[in-house]
Amino acid sequence: MEDLIKTTEHDLYSAEDDSLYIASKCWRRITDTAIKTGYREGIQDGTDSVLQEGFDIGYKDGFETAFKLGKYKSLATILSPTLQHPTNVATVLDKTRRGACWICSMESQNKTSNIYEDIQFSKILNDQRIHSTAVISRLHKYFEPILKKSGIETNLTI
Repeated sequence: MEDLIKTTEHDLYSAEDDSLYIASKCWRRITDTAIKTGYREGIQDGTDSVLQEGFDIGYKDGFETAFKLGKYKSLATILSPTLQHPTNVATVLDKTRRGACWICSMESQNKTSNIYEDIQFSKILNDQRIHSTAVISRLHKYFEPILKKSGIETNLTI
């Protein structure tokens, strides 16, 4: 009888050890899955917030530049329908759909081969802002004398 009790107690301990082992394994799987899922979601949230921030900046800058380009294009249409514009002005006015896109202009000249993949966003943003300012400034310098000659005052600023 004593042998029977020992065997049963041993089996009981063995069953408890197995249960703990299985529970421990399940717990590790659950925590590993939670960690991996949390890591993935954290990366996705970080990526989304960075992309959203970049989109918001680009949208604001793009809208402001496009609005100014639209004003100059309308001035060109109204003030001088027969006037021949200089090539650099005519090119900008003809391509208002693309606006003053620095990357687009580089791609059209085949000067980029994914060079912007490894450059920080702030550098690309700065290049775009410099380019947009130069384009708007070029139009402003061209149209300012025409507007003054016509006696038209506008608040077109660079």
